[in-house]
Amino acid sequence: MCYAAPMHDIGKVGIPDSILLKPGKLTPQEFEIMKTHTTVGARILRDSDSPFLQAAETFALSHHERWDGKGYPLGLKGKEIPLEGRIMNIIDQYDALRSKRPYKPPFGHETAVKIITEGDEKTSPEHFDPKILGIFRKYSDVFREIFDE
Repeated sequence: MCYAAPMHDIGKVGIPDSILLKPGKLTPQEFEIMKTHTTVGARILRDSDSPFLQAAETFALSHHERWDGKGYPLGLKGKEIPLEGRIMNIIDQYDALRSKRPYKPPFGHETAVKIITEGDEKTSPEHFDPKILGIFRKYSDVFREIFDE
């Protein structure tokens, strides 16, 4: 995981900067293009003999799948989602909430944890594997420590 997980967004190299760095909300058409970073990333990493790159391909392809089946690119549900994707989904969500983005300011740790565990207009606890969400709840302070380092 330490070597493969950081490559989960490698497919963003195929997304135009006008979309990637847009300060406002993406249009539905722009969001469809943004979603292709998962398949672009998997395609970049495909067919490697390296176990690290094979795992990275799985991370890239599945990190936006949701436990409730409403994710992308394949709409996988529950345990259909590879474990790597289920783990990366919650890590990526925490990082996105805590980080400054062109379209939003960074949130503090407590706010990020509340959004992930209780939901808001975009995020729901049903998006995450319940067991992984439980681990996140139990060890959220470790997420804070790692992020703050």
